Amino acid sequence: MADNTYTATLARGDSTETVELELIQGGPQRSFTRTVDVEGSPVDEVWELDPDGPDYTYRPGGYEDRAYS
Repeated sequence: MADNTYTATLARGDSTETVELELIQGGPQRSFTRTVDVEGSPVDEVWELDPDGPDYTYRPGGYEDRAYS
């Protein structure tokens, strides 16, 4: 791992995945987006840092440009 990256865990329900992210001013990113396929269309999914989770754990925070009620 390079000095400017860290390993983040993406936690969704009972599944997890790890990804490498870049540090921002020496700290973890608060959130980031990844493109996923939703019903055949690419959508940007937001992942948010879980402040109460284990080191660098992110949880899904919804989709960009979607209205939620």
